[in-house]
Amino acid sequence: MHSNIDLYYNSENFRAEPKDLLNKLCEYDVISFDVFDTLIFRPFTSPRVLFSIMESRLGIYKFSKIRVDSEDEVRKLNQEKYNHDNTTLSEIYNLISKKTNLCPIKTAQLEFELELNYCYVNQFFQKIISECIKNKKKIIICTDMYLSKQQIREILKNNGYPLIDEIYVSSELNKSKKRGDIYHIIKEKYKNKKIIHVGDNYISDIENAENLGLNTFYYKNINDIGNKNRVSSMSYIAGRIYSAIINNHLYCQNNEYSEAYKLGYIYGGIYILGFVQWVNKFSTTRNIDKVLFLSRDGDVYSKVYDKLPNHKNWQYFHWSRLAGTKITAFENFYEFCRRMIWHKARGVYNIKIEHLLNFLGIEYLIGNLDSYNLSKDDILSKTTAQKIEDLFYDNKTQIIDSFKDDINATVESVRQSVGNSKSIAIVDVGWAGTGPLILKNIINNYLELDCQVYSLLAGYTQPIENMAALYTMDDSIHSYLFSNTLNKDLLDLHLNYGTGKNNLLLELFTQSCTPSFLGYTNNGLKFDRAELQNYEIIKQVNRGSEDFINFYIDKFKHDAFLLNISPYDAYLPFNELKNSSNRLKNILSQLIISRGKFYDAENLSNETWLSFFNKD
Repeated sequence: MHSNIDLYYNSENFRAEPKDLLNKLCEYDVISFDVFDTLIFRPFTSPRVLFSIMESRLGIYKFSKIRVDSEDEVRKLNQEKYNHDNTTLSEIYNLISKKTNLCPIKTAQLEFELELNYCYVNQFFQKIISECIKNKKKIIICTDMYLSKQQIREILKNNGYPLIDEIYVSSELNKSKKRGDIYHIIKEKYKNKKIIHVGDNYISDIENAENLGLNTFYYKNINDIGNKNRVSSMSYIAGRIYSAIINNHLYCQNNEYSEAYKLGYIYGGIYILGFVQWVNKFSTTRNIDKVLFLSRDGDVYSKVYDKLPNHKNWQYFHWSRLAGTKITAFENFYEFCRRMIWHKARGVYNIKIEHLLNFLGIEYLIGNLDSYNLSKDDILSKTTAQKIEDLFYDNKTQIIDSFKDDINATVESVRQSVGNSKSIAIVDVGWAGTGPLILKNIINNYLELDCQVYSLLAGYTQPIENMAALYTMDDSIHSYLFSNTLNKDLLDLHLNYGTGKNNLLLELFTQSCTPSFLGYTNNGLKFDRAELQNYEIIKQVNRGSEDFINFYIDKFKHDAFLLNISPYDAYLPFNELKNSSNRLKNILSQLIISRGKFYDAENLSNETWLSFFNKD
C-alpha cells in the first residue's frame, strides 16, 4: 500500500504550461504524436479490463486470458517468421477463432467498438493541436498498435481530433517505435522538414526517436506519475479503473485543484458510488417499493442514487437524533436517559443543565432543580448525571406528555412518506443503526403498517455484540462496508487503526450544505444553526466526489456490472487516508465543529475538526 502524496502537493509542476509547449511545437513544420496515454485516454490502466468487459458480453469463460495469450502468440510467430513482432487485430482474432467458436470478424469489431466507446480525449492536447493547425503545422500520428490506421483515425475523430494529416501505425507498416524503424519512414517522408515527436514512453517515443535524429517532447506517462500514489491492494478491475480515472484527471495537466476537491475525488467518490450502487442492487433484488435516504448524509447519497441507471423510487427524508429520542422516551425511557444524559455527560464539551432542558422543550423542570441540589448553571457531568436522571424519572409522565405533539407530527410524516409501500429500505451512513431501527418501529408498531423495513448502512459499528448480531441475523440491518458479522477485518481496521474518530472522518464525504434537522413539530420542520463557515470546503469536497462519480457512471453505464464496487475496493483508499491523517491537517484546521443549539450558545468557540481529532 502506497502513501498518497498527491492530495497535498498541488504546486508540483510535472507538465509544461500549454502556452510554453505550443510555442515550442510551433517551431517545427511537422508535429508527430503518440496516441494512447498521450492524445487519448482509456478509463483503465490495462487493456485487460477491456478484454474482461468483452468476456462479460460474450459469455466465453477465460476470454480475457485467451485474448492476451493469442496476441502474445501472434507476436512471437511474426518475430520468428518475419523478424518483427507487430500484429493486427485480424491476426489476433483469426487465432482466437481456432480456440473458440467466435466469429473473428464480429469479435474484432466488438473490441474496436468498445475501444471507440471507452476512449476519451486528453484535453491538454486538444487545444494545443487546434492551435498548431491554425498555425499551418502538419499533424501526424505515430503509434505502436494492433488497430488499423482507419480505426485509429476514427477514434481520434470521435474525440475531437478530426484534422490529422497522416497516421503511421505499426500494424500496417510492420515497423514500430519500439524498434525505432518507423521513424525512418517519417524522416524519409518529410525530408528537409523540422520534425518533433511527442509521446509518453521514454524508450519508444523519446530515445528511439532521438536516435534517428528527431527532436522530441516527453509527455510523462500519467500512470508513471500517479500509480505510486494509488492503493496497490484493490482488486484487479476496480483498482485499474479507479487508478486510471484519478491519474488521467489529476495528471494530464497542471490543474491546481484544491486539497478539498482532491479529497473528494480520490477518496469520497469511489466509496459513495460503491455504497449507493449496493443500495440499488439490494433494493432491486428485494423488490423494494421505496428507498428513504435519511438526512443529512442522505443528501449526498440520494443525489448520486438518482443518477444510477434503473434506480428505485426514492425520497430524501428529514430525520434527527432528537426526533428519534422523543419517540424512544415513550416506550424505552431508559434509552432516552442514556442518550440524552449519560452520552452527553461523558462528552468532551460542557453543557449547562439549563440548555439541556431548553433543548428538549422541558424547561419547566428548571424550577425543580433545587430539590435535587442542582442549579440551571451546573454543567452536565458524570457527577450531576445521576441527579438529572432522577429528576427525569420522577417527572417521566409529564416529560412524555410534553413530547406528544412532536411525536404525533413525526409519526404522521413517516406515514405520508411510506404511503402504500409494502417494502421500504432506509439508508443511513451508520453507525449503531438507531435511527433506521426507530423508524422501523414507527412503521410496524405505531402505524401498524404491513410493510417490510430494511436498514441499509454504510457501516455498522454497534459496540454491543449481541445487539450487533441480533439485528443483522433477523434481517433488520444490512451493512455495506463492515459489521460484526460481515467483513470483520475491515471493521477491525476501522475501529482500531487511524484517527480514533474514523466515523466522523468518513462522514466528511457526506456533509451537506444544509443545517441539521432537529425534528417535526405542529408548526412544521425545525432546524439547527447553519454551519456557514464550513460550506465552501464541503462544496469542494462534494464537487470532487461528484466529478469522479459522474465520470464513472457515464463511462460504464453500458456495462453496469462495473458499478458493483466491492466493500474492500470502496474502503481501502479511505483506509490509506485515515492511517495518514496528519496530512489532513490543513483541511481539518479549516473545518469548524458544529455545536448546535444543544450546547451553550453564549460560549460557542470556533474549535476546529483538527482540535477535536486531537482530543482523547
